Amino acid sequence: MKLVTVVGIILVGLGTLLLAYFASPVRLLFQATLEHHKINPVLPIFGGIALVTGIALVFFVRPRRSDRD
Repeated sequence: MKLVTVVGIILVGLGTLLLAYFASPVRLLFQATLEHHKINPVLPIFGGIALVTGIALVFFVRPRRSDRD
């Protein structure tokens, strides 16, 4: 497996975990009971960026083919 593919898979996993942590029902229930109105958007932003970058690395980055023979 190529290094770019491995990095892409790691980023997809990391992005999924960050988004799942931010949207977990226990965390949302805990914030609602504390009446915590200020939301820190750093985790979902990093999670989304990591997920999109990982998908791009896995599916859209192809090795360059040399036409020299």
